Amino acid sequence: MMNSNVSAECWYFDGQVPEARAAKLLRDGNWVTLKAGDLTNVYRKRDLSVSPRIGDAGRFVKLKGGGQCYCSDHGFLDQLPQEFVSEGPVAWLENHISAAITSIVVVAAVLLLGYIYVLPAVARSVLDRVPVEAEATLGRNIMTWFDDKKWLQPSSIDPERRDVLKDSFKQLTEGLAMSPRMKLEFRDSKMLGPNAFALPGGTIVLTDELVKLAQSDEEILAVLAHEAGHVEKRHAMRHILQNSFVALAAATVTSDVHSAGAAFTGLPAILLQKKYSRELETEADDFAIALMKKHDISPDAFAGILEKLGKETGSAQRYSYLSTHPLITERIERAREASNPR
Repeated sequence: MMNSNVSAECWYFDGQVPEARAAKLLRDGNWVTLKAGDLTNVYRKRDLSVSPRIGDAGRFVKLKGGGQCYCSDHGFLDQLPQEFVSEGPVAWLENHISAAITSIVVVAAVLLLGYIYVLPAVARSVLDRVPVEAEATLGRNIMTWFDDKKWLQPSSIDPERRDVLKDSFKQLTEGLAMSPRMKLEFRDSKMLGPNAFALPGGTIVLTDELVKLAQSDEEILAVLAHEAGHVEKRHAMRHILQNSFVALAAATVTSDVHSAGAAFTGLPAILLQKKYSRELETEADDFAIALMKKHDISPDAFAGILEKLGKETGSAQRYSYLSTHPLITERIERAREASNPR
């Protein structure tokens, strides 16, 4: 019996008539001979190419000058030039499902670790190179977008009341690196409900609904101290950068440029639905508590407003203050402990 590594039974198609002939391919060093009835053709091995392996299906051997042979998949074909040189590992995975599943899990784990650890590090590095003025311009444009789209309406809070809160906010943030750029804006929004959020560059938006919910100025200042922490640490811009990297990566992999464009034009919505990492939230909380203590404001005020916000439900839940600030129970406990250290 002839070694299967040097010969293979096949069907020969000459490319002229739609009829296959039983044939055999024989390899002798760098030469391959085709025998099909009274037809004998000799080819240099390098002039042939074998189609990709797909499971256990047969494969085609393309012949120089036209024509091809269809052969069952076996060792002989592996001795010939492959149409795709990476086909070996791919085919191996197709025939080893458990290994393929393991590979998928490993790749998913690597991507997840990259998202958790590598992406934030890259965003921090890029953030250091983004001018604060450029960040502020972006924040102003987003604020204009909110107003133009009527997501935010003019505040109905008494102007004198607003001035008092603005003065208190200015005193609270005096001396901070970003203080000259921090600006407090009041807006009414039934959609957002009791809410506050920081835009890139220093603007902090406080809704009328949150002002009405709070039982004291200290509770409002506690929320503003937290948002000032996000501004001081440039968390909003970092969040945008990380989302932009993800969008660009997805667009690159899927070749969907529209997805990347949609991600950039959807920045305002991304900011409203932002879910900061636990690390960033803790950082902003610690900043707020330290700032409140510096100005003789008890962190109990922060715990109090968080408890009130936790009881709020309704149509604005999607954009609620707490939906973007997870671990509410833990955060309340930390604020209480800061008020009454052991």
